[in-house]
Amino acid sequence: MLRWKVVNHTIDSVGARKAGAGKLKVQWLVVWALMAIFACQRSTRENPVELAGHSLVSPRSQENVRALIPSVVGIAAVFDYRLEFFEHELVNGQFVPEATSPTGYRLLKNAGAVTSAKKIQKVNGGGIIIYRDGRQTVILTCEHVLSSPDTVRTFYRDANGNETKIMLSRAIKKRATHHVIDQANHLEPAEILHTDSRTDLGLVTVTTKMAVGEPFTAAVAYKNEVRWGDLAFVFGYPREIKQLTMGIVSPAPYPGSFSLDVVGRYGFSGGPVFVVRPGGELELAGIVRGVPVSKIKYLQPPLDMQPGQNLRPDEINQITADEYDLIEYGTVYAIGTERIGRFFQESKAFLQTKGIILSDKLLPP
Repeated sequence: MLRWKVVNHTIDSVGARKAGAGKLKVQWLVVWALMAIFACQRSTRENPVELAGHSLVSPRSQENVRALIPSVVGIAAVFDYRLEFFEHELVNGQFVPEATSPTGYRLLKNAGAVTSAKKIQKVNGGGIIIYRDGRQTVILTCEHVLSSPDTVRTFYRDANGNETKIMLSRAIKKRATHHVIDQANHLEPAEILHTDSRTDLGLVTVTTKMAVGEPFTAAVAYKNEVRWGDLAFVFGYPREIKQLTMGIVSPAPYPGSFSLDVVGRYGFSGGPVFVVRPGGELELAGIVRGVPVSKIKYLQPPLDMQPGQNLRPDEINQITADEYDLIEYGTVYAIGTERIGRFFQESKAFLQTKGIILSDKLLPP
């Protein structure tokens, strides 16, 4: 019993000594930490730390991206279509071939055989000014922002869902107009100068005005490869309003392209992508091509119907199947400098006939 108490007393004494030594050690650590903080503060005051490199919030990169704003414009295109719907005559439940019919099959012999309507398709995107003289300003954008099909046809399907050769309707493009959205957010009439569907790139020209903007001064990333993890600024024109965002570069599954983790949407196509280089310098690395989408099919009523209006029996045949693009947010695909350089090189001779001489920085080495 006595031995147990002595042992217990010994243990308690050792514990007390250890606790005292621990408290003393903590006190010294606190003193050393305070001294280190004081030394760091003094060193910072005497030798200020300047943020640089790939930081997107560095003063240098912010200054450079602000300098690019007057070089970014919007592109607005409007396509007017005439829609035609065909009603066919059936004999014993079969379509009757007829060479003089616009569909190749006999139509009804009344005024309702062909009904028509109008459809307006609006497309907008971004662009970057690459050239300006006293007469005209040239802008680089995407070809698909500028163009649309001349004629779109829809066909009947059989009982198995297979498309037949019997035309149900067609849309004929009657007019296309293009405008550039300048720095004051005004629309300036524009004309298509040159397009290339292979690279999905195009050039538009607009009369030179101060409000339109000025050519960008940054270099093109021909020599420095765009790689995994590079940081980039991305310009777009969603809802015809200039917007700036940023993202990180990743490879894309499409040749000559790369992707960015940007929440892009309609209006970013044609917008420039500038990658951040060491020191905060920026280089043109690409042109936004689009975003991944899923297709949603739906039935579209006659275009002249008002909300809340009921269909009449004679309007049932005017219902058409259509598709809607559902954007998968979080990824943007961009055309890389390899295709941009090839587009500039192949356009060089044509542009010279228009009095447009591209600067050396735009052409690949």
